Amino acid sequence: MTAAADDPGRLLAIAAEALKRGALIEAEQASRQVLDRHRGHPEALNLLGLTQLARDRKAEAIDAFRRAVGRAPKSALIRCNLAYAYRADGRLEDAVREAQRAVRLDPNLTAAHTVIGTSLADLDRPGAALDPLLRALEQQPGLGRVLLALAKSLRALGREDEAKARYEEAVAADPRFTEAWVGLGWLHVGQRRYEEAVRCFRAGLVAKRASRWWPDDGKPLPPPGPLVPINTPKLSHDIEQLAYLSGRGLLPAELAGIAADYAAAKEQIERLHGASATVMIPPSDLGPIAETYLRIVRWRETSRHEAPVLGDFDRAGAERRYAVKPGICWIDGLLTPRALEDLRRFCLESTIWNDVTHNFDEGKTRHAYLGTYGGDGFSAPLLFQIAEDLTRAMPTIFKDHRLTQMWAYKYEPRLEGIGIHGDNAAVNVNFWITPDEANLNPESGGLIVYPVEAPAAWDFDDYNKDRRKIRRFLESAGVVPVNIPYRQNRVVIFNSDLFHATAPLDFKPGYENRRVNVTMLFGKRF
Repeated sequence: MTAAADDPGRLLAIAAEALKRGALIEAEQASRQVLDRHRGHPEALNLLGLTQLARDRKAEAIDAFRRAVGRAPKSALIRCNLAYAYRADGRLEDAVREAQRAVRLDPNLTAAHTVIGTSLADLDRPGAALDPLLRALEQQPGLGRVLLALAKSLRALGREDEAKARYEEAVAADPRFTEAWVGLGWLHVGQRRYEEAVRCFRAGLVAKRASRWWPDDGKPLPPPGPLVPINTPKLSHDIEQLAYLSGRGLLPAELAGIAADYAAAKEQIERLHGASATVMIPPSDLGPIAETYLRIVRWRETSRHEAPVLGDFDRAGAERRYAVKPGICWIDGLLTPRALEDLRRFCLESTIWNDVTHNFDEGKTRHAYLGTYGGDGFSAPLLFQIAEDLTRAMPTIFKDHRLTQMWAYKYEPRLEGIGIHGDNAAVNVNFWITPDEANLNPESGGLIVYPVEAPAAWDFDDYNKDRRKIRRFLESAGVVPVNIPYRQNRVVIFNSDLFHATAPLDFKPGYENRRVNVTMLFGKRF
């Protein structure tokens, strides 16, 4: 150990090789051994930062890279790595500034142009993003992340044909590039080419979440990431869903006992990490659930209907109510019985509930619910028919707004609900599909809407995430919130500039009683 520690080059080579093959603990140990004997060694700090970033320890990575920059301020590569860490941590402005410093040191550093362009694209500055993205592609053609950001930026600038070409270039280079498939899918949605959109969303879903049992096309399965998120609310849901599917003969025979394996995994996670934590673990630690966790093992085909899917409600009356400022109405009987049943069965039977991020405490508020999104499983053709029929049925509400996003959330029985927030759209559609008998409090369980618009100057983080700022604004406005109680097949349609929150939930236990809401967003905020 002493001889190796006196030879930092050898240890750095060991660390770099370990990092390349994913042996992250070994890479960290070798980097730290160099730092123990050579304090502030910039290359060791850089490798330590890369290792921490690979372990999803963003704050530690940023600290290591900043220390490395302090020791080697003229290293464009280390500055670029710091910029990448800032980007991974959501600090996009910091990422742009640091990457620009790297470019000044080395104008040919493709990675730095990539960080600048992709970060500007995510900051909704598409015009500024174009030049660095094109520079990166000039230096290294075919970069998937750059093509994706370029396509998004071109679409935001209204250059849809060019955007489509870039999306198609990205998926042609890498047929497993899920995000590019999803982006191409939403471009087709915006053009109301729903069959093409469904095809793209399915290709992206197969690339991300295929299993041995779906879609059963004989192609190699997508590799798992270095780490996967897991928590007990997700495992509790999956235990219930897999038992439900098995009891109805909807699982392959070899998976008949898989729910018991999930129960064992849940017990282990609770023992090691507690009941509320979301932790990142290597796929190898998943044991017998590794082939099914966060993957599609059951998909219920849910096609468009030849008959209408909207119920016989008063369209004109809904439009009149919505026309009263600030724009709120709710309708019972949104869907026909057959459409409601089809959608409910799709949500019960399809193993699409793979967004596990909504599991945290906020003061006294407990959140624990799962999500599925248009680009990650919630893309049955019936959903696009519902969206299109809504815009045709109530044209004075939806005008020429196109569907821009949709998702569904599935909740634990008793929760405080989702906190106050706004959504980035023109019109918000929110409806519920779980039977009324599941709701133990008929005066709650639905949506609370605050009849005041978010200030025009607020950005997405302000009106969607900054709960303290939102509460201060609502207190100063002195508005009385509107409580719309939960009812199955009730839809709330409102101006998306309005703040809203899920009401407290008190539902019966049991898989079929879990509250499910569907959200569709139409148009842009401005």
